Amino acid sequence: MSATPSDATGPAESTAAQPALKKPLRTLDIWALGVGAVITGEYFGWNLGLKDNGAIAMLIASLIVCLLYLTWVLALSELSVAMPFAGGPLDYGRRAADPSLGFVMGWSMYLECQFATIATAIATGGYIAFLVNPDNPSPAVTTGAALATVAIFFLLHVWGVKEQSTAMVVMTYGAILGLIIFWIAASTSFSAERILTSPLLPKAKGWKAVLDAVPYALWWLVIIETVALAAEESHEPHRTIPRGLVWAQLTLIVLVVLTWLFACGAMNANDLAVTVRLDESGKLVEEPVLYPLAKAIRSIPAGASTLLVYSFGLIALFGLVASYHGMVFGTSRQLFALGRAGYIPQWLGGVHAQRRTPVPALIVSSLVTAGCVVANIWFPAAINDGAVLVSTLTALIWYILAIGCLFVLRRREPGLFGSYRTPVYRMLPITVVLLSAFAAYVYSGINVKVIPLTAVMYAVALSYFWFFGQHRVQSSSIESQPSLAGDPAPSR
Repeated sequence: MSATPSDATGPAESTAAQPALKKPLRTLDIWALGVGAVITGEYFGWNLGLKDNGAIAMLIASLIVCLLYLTWVLALSELSVAMPFAGGPLDYGRRAADPSLGFVMGWSMYLECQFATIATAIATGGYIAFLVNPDNPSPAVTTGAALATVAIFFLLHVWGVKEQSTAMVVMTYGAILGLIIFWIAASTSFSAERILTSPLLPKAKGWKAVLDAVPYALWWLVIIETVALAAEESHEPHRTIPRGLVWAQLTLIVLVVLTWLFACGAMNANDLAVTVRLDESGKLVEEPVLYPLAKAIRSIPAGASTLLVYSFGLIALFGLVASYHGMVFGTSRQLFALGRAGYIPQWLGGVHAQRRTPVPALIVSSLVTAGCVVANIWFPAAINDGAVLVSTLTALIWYILAIGCLFVLRRREPGLFGSYRTPVYRMLPITVVLLSAFAAYVYSGINVKVIPLTAVMYAVALSYFWFFGQHRVQSSSIESQPSLAGDPAPSR
């Protein structure tokens, strides 16, 4: 739909030269982006919540998270259709309140995507290291493969958005095939006793085990809101975004439940979460498992087949690289939008003259990811665990703020929402806020330093904005100029 922003002050011609993106994406592309960006959650990350909590606690936590994300994508569709711009959350906050709220929301999503990208790059390297040596994966191979992943996908994203989308569809189908292979293999050694333990929840923790598992259960589905950043590059976003998002979410719920069932039924829950090895000094160290599904296959009798182990490992890479691909898309688009609007240095908002891809933002985000991959050599537990938890916590922050923006804009500018309105449009967004606040609260019970680390990153960013950025923010939100999209707004 076409809407003139309330803060626009200049004629359309004055903004026509600003950076713009192509609009080739359709419903299948959006579905693939939604599923592909998230499907890495089935391959790793969620398993860290099994440690000391057990399978049933993870199931309950996962069902809570599935409800949160189903309501979230429906509410998000309403915002992304009303304002189909690459800035996503920063545009919602700016239009509903002021540039400072836009910056907080945009920065939140950037952190969410950036740390998810870091965790997935390292996990991709871990899977490759497992393929090279299933019995003793090498940290050096993990690092080298992760850095190669960063470089390859930087080049793919520089190439062009339609080429990315085609690759995403192929990789997403491959990732789903990998999960099906895992379910079949794991079913040969499935035991309900590994899941239906006595007691069902750890005796020492009880229901606290469910609370402790929630932050890791969020990893199943976090980043699906990356699709909102594709609105500016979507054909008829009022149709493609809601349909693609909802179908992606329903697909993912099925994948979550089946992957949990067969993984926990094939192997002890704690062994899926951590592994113990000897370090160079001969001391036993505990490390997070980067390849839980591959480890489960290796531990069952069917895993004696070299063909099965390597076939699954190779196909599993589709899941990891599909998600990495989607995460790079989200990270670069958010950094691009922040730069284009003037919140951060404006050169980050530039695009390639011919391919119309955000090359400066891709360079910076890829360098950050590569730096953390190297740091993982010395701090594996801190980088892996911290990246997953920072990503999910910053996601929850902007979910809550986004729903506030939705209610404000519904009241102030009802005409924005003429093309699409979410079902149960009052209660559903409230459900998102309640579940997000609950999920954010349980972080205080986890023995990690994720909350202070996240607070420091917000403090540094806000300090930059207050002293430098706010004086450079565009006087009119160029993300909200329909002339930038390159195509006319769709008719209703």
